Amino acid sequence: MYKRLLTFAFALCVSFLPLMAIVNGRTLPKMLKELHTELWTAYSQRADAQQRFKEDYDRQHQKMIDIISNTDELAIVLYTQEREMTFDLTYALKKASANYKDFGNDKMPYDRIVKNLDYEIDRYSRLLEALRRIPPIKTTDGAKGVVRHHDDSTGVSTSGKASALEEEVIRLATINNNTVSSPIALDKEGEIYRDSCMLYASRLMKMHADNRQKMVADSAHYQAVYQRITKAYKYAESRYQELERYVFYEGQTPFVDILSDPGFYWELTKKDLKDQYDFEELAGDDNASEEETEEYFNNISSKGENALLVIGCAFQLFLLCIFWILAIVVLWLIGRIFKPKRYVPQNKLPLFSVLVGTILYFLLFGFVWKGDEYFQLGVKNINTFLWLLIAISSSLLLRVQPEQFRYSIQLYSPTFLVVMVIIICRITFTPDKLMNLLFPPILFLVVLRQLFYCFRLRDKTSSTDRTIGCVSAGIYFIAFGYSFFGFTFVSLLILVWWYFLLAAWLTIVCIADLSNRYRARWIDRRVEIMRKSITYVSGEDRESLLFGATWLYDLVREVAIPTMVLLSIPICVRMSLGIFDFDDLFVKLYSNPFVHLVDSNGVESIRISCQSIIHLLILFSVLRYSSKAILTIWRYASYTSFMRKHNRTKIRLNEINLSLGNSIITAMIWMGYAIVIIYTWHIPTSSMGLVAGGLSAGIGLALKDTINNFIYGILLMGGRLRVGDWIECDGVRGQVTSINYQCVEIETIEGTEISFLNSTLFGKNYTSLTHNNSYELTKITFGLPYKTEIDNVREVLVKAMQKMRTKDAYGREIVDPKYAVYVVVENIDNNTVEVTVKQYVLVAERVSYVDRAKEVIYDALTNAGFDVASPQYNIRVSNES
Repeated sequence: MYKRLLTFAFALCVSFLPLMAIVNGRTLPKMLKELHTELWTAYSQRADAQQRFKEDYDRQHQKMIDIISNTDELAIVLYTQEREMTFDLTYALKKASANYKDFGNDKMPYDRIVKNLDYEIDRYSRLLEALRRIPPIKTTDGAKGVVRHHDDSTGVSTSGKASALEEEVIRLATINNNTVSSPIALDKEGEIYRDSCMLYASRLMKMHADNRQKMVADSAHYQAVYQRITKAYKYAESRYQELERYVFYEGQTPFVDILSDPGFYWELTKKDLKDQYDFEELAGDDNASEEETEEYFNNISSKGENALLVIGCAFQLFLLCIFWILAIVVLWLIGRIFKPKRYVPQNKLPLFSVLVGTILYFLLFGFVWKGDEYFQLGVKNINTFLWLLIAISSSLLLRVQPEQFRYSIQLYSPTFLVVMVIIICRITFTPDKLMNLLFPPILFLVVLRQLFYCFRLRDKTSSTDRTIGCVSAGIYFIAFGYSFFGFTFVSLLILVWWYFLLAAWLTIVCIADLSNRYRARWIDRRVEIMRKSITYVSGEDRESLLFGATWLYDLVREVAIPTMVLLSIPICVRMSLGIFDFDDLFVKLYSNPFVHLVDSNGVESIRISCQSIIHLLILFSVLRYSSKAILTIWRYASYTSFMRKHNRTKIRLNEINLSLGNSIITAMIWMGYAIVIIYTWHIPTSSMGLVAGGLSAGIGLALKDTINNFIYGILLMGGRLRVGDWIECDGVRGQVTSINYQCVEIETIEGTEISFLNSTLFGKNYTSLTHNNSYELTKITFGLPYKTEIDNVREVLVKAMQKMRTKDAYGREIVDPKYAVYVVVENIDNNTVEVTVKQYVLVAERVSYVDRAKEVIYDALTNAGFDVASPQYNIRVSNES
């Protein structure tokens, strides 16, 4: 790139050489010498690059020839497919669509390459003209082979002899210097460098011109091919629509019509089989050489290829059965010798052998089969079936109990057999008439068998397997109904989809079961260890920090499993449709929006598709887990910071106000989720703003109280009130248990739950009893007889009340140590002297403290010989006549 820029800049300078020569003629030969060096370097590099360009061109040209050949072959295959050969037709349509997309992806950027070559050709042609016009001017005859162009500024022609102006310039440059003064003229060395520069520049320009000619020619060929491929693709799209109507709306021959004249329909089926397969063609010549045999199979007809697919499919199944038998024999011998019943129970051995044999077959032959495209497609479908067989078998082996294993296999075996038959029919391009003839009776027998085993084994299998067996019976019945009424391929799609979905869900159930075992064995132990290690908080605060021990389990249960469940539905639909080459139908169902609104200007307003819904649901589970993790980290950081700041080792329940922080974190996460929804569904924010503006006045009036409660709730959570505080409002005393954006819930001393609206608390000036120091002045009043020595009473009670200076569960002093016990005379009435004991007591301990303190006071006074006055009543008896 640097050399190209340098060459271009130098060529630009060379175009002004005549003017520079007039100013200073002594630098021109030097500049020509340097230009000669640069052009020689550029020519050498271009000569090396030309070989690479030729190789790339030859490769791309051969690719173009292959595309043209494939296009012609595909067009013939596509235009000769019959409607009732669904498997053949879907394969041809899929190839046409794939060929169209691959052509667009692999096309060379001809326009850009030609544009760059035009730029180089123009640059070198202008350089040649500038060099030629340096005196003494190079005539046309003296510069043979040099490509020239028209110079708009001087009128110099592109070819032929020199113009009149050029002849005049040459004449003036070559006459005697005494007659006409010549401002500049190159010496012999300068002319040599000038001629050499013109030679290299002309060769470079010729290389670029040849390359441009090839690119233009290939571009024209590609454009012609593109038009043909586009035509075939549009035809394929129309046939796809017709095929969808045939499969999903019109249907095939109903089974009732087949039963009305089975002989006639069987003759039609035999005719289609004869037109589809030719096994006699595969007989060949036993004495033929290897080269002749290879040439024979390369020139085999399409009916012979279909017959070869049948033989190849049968051979694969036979080889798979051989692997199963070998695995059973080997594992049986191992069981007889080593007796590994602890790991593989005897009743699980057959399915375990099938699993081992399938895995070995898949590893040895699943990736090494060679053959044409048809055979590769068959191997791909067989591998898909084997992969799902491995998934279902592994799930059953890990999840089902040994005593239930045999019965669970009986519930799942019809699914394996039916889907295997469907895939074999797909691989061998079975005609539609044979499918219509075979599948209704097959599915009818499968439904009867499944129902029989569902009732017979209802108490012998697990609830999961029993539910899946009943659902399978329903699926089989639906598929039978479709096939009976002529929609055979719809029934096949349902069965294949259920097979894929069954494999996916059984795998998910197995993962969930393994996660439960992991929790029972490891997580519960870690939770107990962490619960014991967290001593600075207790109750709900401590439980909220146990996420550190369960984060992996929660990630699997709350994110991974829901994500797999959600993705399993579209993936299974896509795989089932892919078996029948209905990939475009999946795009219509899944990716294309089913709600697509456009405004008057043609701008999308709402765009909702199944894909966006599933992605948003997955994001919801991820954000829910993330919210839980972030809140746990926030709580841990708050507790750590509080203990470090106050030099504490223990925190009381709900002592730290986390409500506002929790609300902010939660609001930010879900507001971001709402923004993602708006962006994903293309919800117009402008219209939302207009609606919000139009309804703001009405909403403000209607929801005035709600908005006030919301604002007061933010103020409360900002620090005015905390969960765990004791408050008193309207004569009701209780502990705050919850604060939200509308109300505050408290638990009273009596144990009842009461809610106060946030605006009500502010309007009635509630009293926070624990906001400052959590202590409250507590009075205990009792009566003493007259003539009681108050000083003696005070001395006894102050000493007795020292027993009440204990600590609560968090290590706090129940009685505030800053204050002493005060014993004072509160009141004197007609019968007693009312004495009051005053102390500052924790609000949370007040009720129990008062009850215990009364007992201590009574015992202390009684033991000291004081009489506690009791209420006295004066009774007057009068005798009125």
